[in-house]
Amino acid sequence: MEISAKYDKDKSIIFIDKKSLIGVEGEEFQNLVQNSIDKGSKSITVDLSNVEYMSSWGIGLLVHAYTSCHHKNVSFGLEGVNEQVKNVLGQLKLTEIFDII
Repeated sequence: MEISAKYDKDKSIIFIDKKSLIGVEGEEFQNLVQNSIDKGSKSITVDLSNVEYMSSWGIGLLVHAYTSCHHKNVSFGLEGVNEQVKNVLGQLKLTEIFDII
């Protein structure tokens, strides 16, 4: 499975186990975010350790997830972000919004 989630009490980690996040994973990813919120997670972290490239649609997935979490008072963060992806997020000023671990 390329996208999966681990639930632990009030915290969830969503793992993206693929080299690029281009948006075709949208429904599956959003379902995992919503399931995490529904299970009572107060914190959702997306592990991007394997992601080397992210399209604008992939970035849109993260923005939508952040917005969904923000409206439910759930913290949202990213971990394992490589420099190339971090640079793109920085150019879009998203590093000021996302909590990057």
